[in-house]
Amino acid sequence: MRYERQLLIPQIGQSGQEKLKKSKVTVIGVGGLGSPVLTYLVSAGVGRIQIVDCDVVSESNLNRQFLHHTVDIGRAKVLSAQEKLASLNPEVKVSTVNQRLNPDNVKEYISGSDVVVDCVDNAETRIMAAAACMELDIPLVEGGVRGFYGYVMDIGKDYPCLSCLGYDTVKQKTPVPVLGVTAGIIGCMQANECIKLLLGIGAPLYGRMLNYDGLSGNWEEVHVKKAADCPIHARAEAGKRGK
Repeated sequence: MRYERQLLIPQIGQSGQEKLKKSKVTVIGVGGLGSPVLTYLVSAGVGRIQIVDCDVVSESNLNRQFLHHTVDIGRAKVLSAQEKLASLNPEVKVSTVNQRLNPDNVKEYISGSDVVVDCVDNAETRIMAAAACMELDIPLVEGGVRGFYGYVMDIGKDYPCLSCLGYDTVKQKTPVPVLGVTAGIIGCMQANECIKLLLGIGAPLYGRMLNYDGLSGNWEEVHVKKAADCPIHARAEAGKRGK
């Protein structure tokens, strides 16, 4: 009964639901983007979900990170989120990694995932996750927000990444201004892309960045190309050769 409505969708059905049940997704970051991503993946019945975050809940998180409540301030985010998600759908196995990703452990933690969803707010982790996913040939769903604006795109070893767009050369100002609604919208889109990739349906956002403008209410699709001199693709290829 839990999945009755989505079983009615022709692209899912019973076979698709079984595929979701057998899937594993790693979500990096349990904040404004991670909250909707995790909520909808758990609700959809993705069988195994690993959440990675080393932060603790602060009061300033609560305008957008709805998996955490006021009573959770000071708690590890992964534990706060795991508690809510277990209550939402006990059929899903939710594991946690309460550590900071670094070049030495990132491949270990994402290995075996069918899809990785990047929900962080810093360039360093994004670039590191993209390189590791490319090397392991794991699809990556990217998303980012700033104020009323956000974007989502899918990344694979044969497709453009954020570094192809020069993302890693831009100096990011912190803290990043974020409206909770914007994070919710982009996180929902990331969850949708993740489900598409798991089921092999629809047209994933490979080579396409979907930009959202909350002030105008407009969506813009930007076609992007893989850069010949992209350092992340080069790093991933070097990693493969070094095995």
